[in-house]
Amino acid sequence: MLAAAALGLAACNPETMGAGGPSRQKVTVAGRALTIAAPPGLCIDEGSTRIDAAGAFLLLEDCGGASARPPRAALTVAVSSGGLTGEGDAAGDTLDDLRGFLTTPDGLALIGRSGRSAGVRVLAEQRAEGALFVLVEDRGPQPIAGLDRRFWRAFLEVNDRMTVLSVLGFDGGVDAQAGLQQLAALASAIRGANPG
Repeated sequence: MLAAAALGLAACNPETMGAGGPSRQKVTVAGRALTIAAPPGLCIDEGSTRIDAAGAFLLLEDCGGASARPPRAALTVAVSSGGLTGEGDAAGDTLDDLRGFLTTPDGLALIGRSGRSAGVRVLAEQRAEGALFVLVEDRGPQPIAGLDRRFWRAFLEVNDRMTVLSVLGFDGGVDAQAGLQQLAALASAIRGANPG
């Protein structure tokens, strides 16, 4: 799923990202519907949205982004066709398993942006409200020039679909604490839009 998101990310150019757009979008992935909701001040860039059998990718940016080109930061949402937890698994146990996997070479390649494990490391992690937040550093080649090499990813399950949230900072536009706060706000907005 993150590979598909990387393709969507590679298609995003910070110079041409559009401002405005809806603050909510309903997506259906492998028969499960969920609503992606942006925190206040952010909008979904409809031109970057991709939904297919493998999953969904959405880019969220400042609703007033047209006046501040290029943007300093954006958020992404990638929805998988599968769940985070297996049948009968507890969410907490599954997050522990995921946490362990993300420190392996395959896991590091998955969470990095370069697609390689070399140069990727987990700098910090935090669990809150059923989500795993991971601060990643990727020293490998980036899919877009100017992307910050340190960024947060969050993993959570929404309506039985693994959902991965990421912060895109451009040219030092987001410090670690601000990035974590932005992802936490996005995770909370999505959870609030998908009760149950």
